[in-house]
Amino acid sequence: MIIYGHRGAAGECPENTIASCRHALARGVKKIEIDLQFAADDEIVIIHDTNVRRTTGARGLVNRLTSTELKKLDARASGPTWPNKRETGVPTLKALLKALPELTAIQLEIKATNRHDNHGILESLGEIFPNGRAAKGMTITCSSTRVLEAARNIVPWINRGYVSTIPDPRPVLDEYECSMLATHWSHCNPWLARSMRRRDVHLSVWTVNDPATIKNLYRMKVDSVITDYPSMAVPLLSSLTR
Repeated sequence: MIIYGHRGAAGECPENTIASCRHALARGVKKIEIDLQFAADDEIVIIHDTNVRRTTGARGLVNRLTSTELKKLDARASGPTWPNKRETGVPTLKALLKALPELTAIQLEIKATNRHDNHGILESLGEIFPNGRAAKGMTITCSSTRVLEAARNIVPWINRGYVSTIPDPRPVLDEYECSMLATHWSHCNPWLARSMRRRDVHLSVWTVNDPATIKNLYRMKVDSVITDYPSMAVPLLSSLTR
């Protein structure tokens, strides 16, 4: 079983920041899940909400602010206490990739907003990862089938993943040729785990912050868990695999 750091290490650091992803790497997690939005200057930025208020305390819509303006914000307004402002702005995806080349896999969740921004993100991803080799380890994930359809048309060489809470996601996985299913831990069960193994679909379960749940998912043989707390999950998983 693999561990993905949720928004880097959202339970331990300011979420979706380079500092958070660096912290996850320091704990031995080289795979992360992050959220993508489109800034006013057509740059992909890493932030969950369409508004900057929750994480930064500032005001404004992400798609009305430039990536330079977003970088200058301080995303420590919510979440755990963090000692300094270094690398806690809202970063671009390019900046994250440059700062942390050690990352081996990223779930790139597009927070479906509007057609212009969604297509802009997909076209930019095509420029950042221009071929199959460059896109290795990258998976575009989304709960919107419209975005999955657009991803298949615009960047067919980048893997797709369906973010689902429905009991049977198999029809969507088949229709949009998804290689990953991201589902909430409360919707994961042995039947689903076996079904995804038979289909050779990577089953990634979010957001798993309880040791007992991690142990249960390990017994189900899920492929990966997404957690806010890599400092807890990494040693726990190590103990399970001994």
